[in-house]
Amino acid sequence: MSLIKVYQPKYYKSFSCTGSQCKNNCCHDWQIEIDKITYDKYMSLDEETKNEFDKKLRIVKNQQHAACILMNSDKTCSFLDEKGLCTIQLRFGHDYLSETCRTYPRVFCLVGGSPECFLELSCEVAARLILFDKDYMNFEEKIVEKDDFVHEGFTFNFNLDGSRYSKNEKAMDIFWKLRVANIAILQTRRYTVRFRMLILCLFMQEAAELFKAGNDTNVILLADNYINRLDTGYYNDLAAEMPHGAGRETDIVLDILREMCTKRFSPMLPFILKAKEAFDMDANLWTAPEDFDEKYTRYYDMYFADKEYIFENYLVHRVLIGGFPFNYKTKTDVLSNYVDMLAKYNIVEFLFTGICRSCMKFDKRQIIDCISLFTRGYDHMRGGYLKAEE
Repeated sequence: MSLIKVYQPKYYKSFSCTGSQCKNNCCHDWQIEIDKITYDKYMSLDEETKNEFDKKLRIVKNQQHAACILMNSDKTCSFLDEKGLCTIQLRFGHDYLSETCRTYPRVFCLVGGSPECFLELSCEVAARLILFDKDYMNFEEKIVEKDDFVHEGFTFNFNLDGSRYSKNEKAMDIFWKLRVANIAILQTRRYTVRFRMLILCLFMQEAAELFKAGNDTNVILLADNYINRLDTGYYNDLAAEMPHGAGRETDIVLDILREMCTKRFSPMLPFILKAKEAFDMDANLWTAPEDFDEKYTRYYDMYFADKEYIFENYLVHRVLIGGFPFNYKTKTDVLSNYVDMLAKYNIVEFLFTGICRSCMKFDKRQIIDCISLFTRGYDHMRGGYLKAEE
């Protein structure tokens, strides 16, 4: 028996799929891929069943997948029965599900050789677990049997070894120090979340300059310096002087939301319009009214002054699942990765605040629906909308 050590946030063990009872379930509205091992299983079934599968699958030619499921006219999976249950699992069992269906919303990352497990915010059950926990988000260590974790056909969603960002032999030490400092900044609750993001911006700017100059090792010293500043209250006076809405970037948020009002993001449209209406913004215009800042501050304080842990959890989750300040998918610099995260935070804060104002109450159900649909659309696009110089 071979054992391995796996790291996961404490919320991970609480996840349980609600299946067909899920309002925004994972069996509709997006492409569902079939890996080669699972496809071969389907093609080894009897002729009649194989022909049935053939009619519901489209062959794709790439190294990762063999086919994808054809959706019904209402964009639901063609393998669902009238009760919304998966006929593949009902007829053949869990082992005949594709890797995508078997693991979602779980995300498996290999970080410096260590496995990490997370949940996707695009799942409404996961969103509830991640966003609404008032305690600090932290890691737990779990010992599991390797064969139970790395099964046939298993692949890590992302693999981060640090070499794309630093040629230094201590690249992963640098990454871990950055990660610890980033989370420490975001979880310093004596400051507002918006002020924490300002500190993080300063940190990422200095780190980016060190990376650019080839002084990678000094990033560790820089991270220690920022952690020490948090411990000693270095930023207290600056926090007291900072205007409430500083760094809100309303014009950029509205530009991105305008782009999101497309067919690809059509499920998000009701939330965007609801948020705009709450701030008395014309549905067809994308400029903020003169009294926008005053209303925004008032509504935010009304619904989120004592619930900033929601945005904190959102940001810490992004740090953990995305390999921040590095990036699993592309070799962008750490400052650009910060700007992308800042844009998403600003959008989410705007939408949550507007939605609650529109409902005239703090509405968990609306927030969950919004974040799951937003994550499905935005996070599955290539890269982000912004670059560091913007």
